Formats: sequence, structure tokens, C-alpha cells
Amino acid sequence: MRWKPVMTLVVMSLACSHGALAQGLSKLTINGYSSFEFEKQIEEEGGGDPNASFDADLFDLVFNFQVNDKIRVSADLTWEHGTATEDGFGNVAVEYAFVEYAFADLAKVRVGKMFTPHGIFNEIHTAKPAFLSVKEPASTNKPERIVENAFRYFPRWGTGVAIRGDGVIAQRDFSYDVFISNGAQEETNPFEEDNNLAKAITARFRFEPTESFSIGNSFYHDKVGADGVEKIVSDGLELRYQTGTWRIIAELAFGWLTPEDGDKIQQIGWYIQPSYYFENGLTPYVRLERVDPNTDIANDHGYDLIVGLNYEISGGFMIKAENNYYKGGSNSTLAQYPNASYNEIKAAVVLGF
Repeated sequence: MRWKPVMTLVVMSLACSHGALAQGLSKLTINGYSSFEFEKQIEEEGGGDPNASFDADLFDLVFNFQVNDKIRVSADLTWEHGTATEDGFGNVAVEYAFVEYAFADLAKVRVGKMFTPHGIFNEIHTAKPAFLSVKEPASTNKPERIVENAFRYFPRWGTGVAIRGDGVIAQRDFSYDVFISNGAQEETNPFEEDNNLAKAITARFRFEPTESFSIGNSFYHDKVGADGVEKIVSDGLELRYQTGTWRIIAELAFGWLTPEDGDKIQQIGWYIQPSYYFENGLTPYVRLERVDPNTDIANDHGYDLIVGLNYEISGGFMIKAENNYYKGGSNSTLAQYPNASYNEIKAAVVLGF
């Protein structure tokens, strides 16, 4: 009968399609993380949350598709704060989406939207299982959380071309990143077009002199030419030390903002965070942060002292709890509160999968 050859072709086509699909899925990996948070300001007055709020902070999916030995496609999709677009609640975002071509370990080229490779935390700030505290250090990533009039040292994201790689110098590991992007501006969509000819340049170099110690330097330069800002330049130093169960991380950031009208502003931010790892999964940590939004103005600085505990119940599943004590100088934005200070409790339940 004539239908037999036809059915044979259909079956063969379905089998081939199933095989191709299975082969394609074998090249795809999906990971992610979620974070549920709680915040409560202790005093009646302060810059925190006085209402003891729960926050469906984020649900994040990370996709990696290894096309072949040289080409990789990577994307990160996030749903923040209980996203409900029809009600205008929360946020849905493509954190990054890029194509990477690996010429060698020393040279991998990426094109697309990416996190700005500056400092320790910016590229992992959504990956809450990757660090101890509820929030990433504000002093070098979101300094306005400590002192309201502080500015960002660099934008969170950028669209452009990057090259990164890692290798060995004198039998010690190193890595580097160079990223050319549209830069930060609000006049247009910075992930679609630039508002001027100038391009933002980010560069970072990391080196491990010993197995327990690493050092890095990050640099950012952008001629903004919008929103009242002519230029932003920042430079950051990072240190990591680990020996046995003790770990210390620290960063120091310098920022120079040149307004379109007025004098250049220099801002300095830093933090140091020691922690101690117990075998039962408990990790107490302390972080001291400081932001000076304008070195030409006396007593406009702000501190954030964090004392916290991270309990990793199992791999990637952890509970975090901490107290943030904010204290400012007499000319800081924190001076509006009694004693220029306030406390805020923060907690989170975090899962990486």
C-alpha cells in the first residue's frame, strides 16, 4: 500500500527530530536562584523600612547553550519583587544576554548585554547564594543606600563588545576583562543606542600571588554628556584572603564625577568584611562600610556596620540574618535622623539550583 512508505518517512522524520532535539537539549544547561527577604527598621525615624516588609526579591533563571567547542550563548532572566506586569508591580529583566566566541582561554570575545566587570560583586549581585550578606556591599555598588546624594561608580549593565581571558604568570593565575559599551544615560535606551560618540571603557585585572591571596584593580571611564554629567571616572582595588576557616574581602573605590556645570566631585567608598566558616554551615560575618560622597565637604560621610550570620543548610540553600547600623556625619544626609543614625534588621531565605 502507498501509505506504508509515507508512514515510514513520517516515523523516520519524528525519530530524527526527537534525536536532534535531544542532542540540542544536551548542550543546554539551566540554573537559577531565588531570594525571599525581610526588612524592619528599628527606630521610628530612619532611611529604612519601618513596616516590617516581606519581599519576594527575585526568581532568576540562567541559560547556557554550548553551540560547539568555541561558541557559547548565555542569558539571565529575572523576575523581581513579585512581578505582575498587568498591575505594574515588580520588574522583569534580561540581566545579560550575549554570545561568546573562545579563541583560547586567554581570549574570549563577547557581544551583547553584560554586567559591567567592575569589582567583586557587580557580576554576581543577583546571585544571592554566591555571597554571605543579604545585600551586596553598598559602599562600592550602591553608595546611595548609605548616603543619599552619593553617585554610582559605574552602571550595572552595558551593551557592547568585551574580551576576557585567564592565564598564568610566573606559575600564578591571572584574569582580565576589557569592555567597550554605550555607557550610562537616560535620554535613550542605552542597550539599543548611544546618545553620543564617546564609548564607556571598563577594564579589570586580577592576580593571585599565592593560593590564599588575590588582588585586583578595576577602571571605568565614560563621557556621559547627559543628565547634567560630563564625565565619570572610577578606579577600584579589591583584596581577598582565605586561610583555613577565615576569609576577608575588601574593596576601595575612587570616583570622579565632572558636572556639565560646576567643579569636579571626588567620592571615596570602601568596605572590609571578615568572616569565619564553621563546619556545621554557620558563618558569622562583620562588614564595615564607609562612603564619602564629596571629599571637599567635611562630615558628609556615612557608615554602615553590619553584623550577620549565614547558615547554609545544604548546598546553595541558606538563611541569612543581619543588623545594619547606619551612622552619618553632621553634614551627611543621615544627619536628618536622631543621632544621625538608625538600625535596620534584614533577613533572607536563598536558594541556588
